[in-house]
Amino acid sequence: GLAKVPMDEALVEVCLDISGRPYFQVHGGDVFHGQAGDLDLELVPEFFRALAFNAGITLHVTVCASGNGHHLAEACFKAFARAVREAVSVSGT
Repeated sequence: GLAKVPMDEALVEVCLDISGRPYFQVHGGDVFHGQAGDLDLELVPEFFRALAFNAGITLHVTVCASGNGHHLAEACFKAFARAVREAVSVSGT
């Protein structure tokens, strides 16, 4: 699945394969620092890393543009959800 989500100044692309071959990579620099409310932004990539390795997903998160930490985190989660939806959808019927 593939999804690109803008959230104001943040822009995130997620590409994933539900393959049984776990891998995780963040592209676009070290942008996950600071807080978004009560959320420590350093935990966002750690969450996705744990998810990828425990679910057997190849997962690439590309931060094309960042800014506000809340918008960055929200764009990551929305892009991930949309990519999963695409990956599990039935096609070719």
